[in-house]
Amino acid sequence: MGTNNKAMVGYKQENTTQRDKLIMEHLALVKYVVNKLTVYLPSFVDRDDLIEYGIIGLIDAAAKYDVTKETKFGTYAITRVRGAVLDHLRSQDWLPRTMRDKATMARDAYRLLEQKLNRPPQTEEIAAALKMEPAEWDKLLSEISFGAFLSLEEFSQTSKDDSQENKNQQVMDHKRCDPLSDLETKEEKALLAGAIAKLPERERLVITLYYFEDMMSKEISQLIGISESRVSQLHHRALFLLRTKMSKVILGTS
Repeated sequence: MGTNNKAMVGYKQENTTQRDKLIMEHLALVKYVVNKLTVYLPSFVDRDDLIEYGIIGLIDAAAKYDVTKETKFGTYAITRVRGAVLDHLRSQDWLPRTMRDKATMARDAYRLLEQKLNRPPQTEEIAAALKMEPAEWDKLLSEISFGAFLSLEEFSQTSKDDSQENKNQQVMDHKRCDPLSDLETKEEKALLAGAIAKLPERERLVITLYYFEDMMSKEISQLIGISESRVSQLHHRALFLLRTKMSKVILGTS
């Protein structure tokens, strides 16, 4: 074997070793991303499947990572991992047509009540307008929260063009891995900030702690002294309210 061939083999082996090292050192990143996303998902979604797709994203990140760039691998990989999991979720029809119709009906009811009352309606008022018990309303919110999440995520998502991404590796920090923290323009940020500011106090607190303080549901539960299921309810309500307030202006949905 010639000197050049030996050097090439050595280079490939070194690259493979470095890639495998990056993957093994950052497996916890996959668990982090999946844990942050599962709060939006129906209970029947298989978490192990999401882990598998997250690992595929991590492998892809390790293969494409440019060590000459200043961006840390973890910062670069987080969007690959998250993107792989979200692509898998989008490929599944988690929200049947009937549930989409219910989500639209719920948004319409909220807007009509807000106009009629000249203030944000309370949970009991929305439930009554929909001829539901408050517990039924909370269940509906949990079922449609993933659709609200995807809408906000798509609204805030930057270009996924691989060539541009490889060119500058400008990606968000792992503490900003969410649909509420990477908005493109000052106008969008102002609209979202205004929508968050108008949330009820506890919903606003949960959103702030979850997205901007990077806390998990269990940590929020312990901090403010409520159950994790209550944190989840408040989170789902907040997502619904944010999407309702922002979709009409930016997403153009009814």
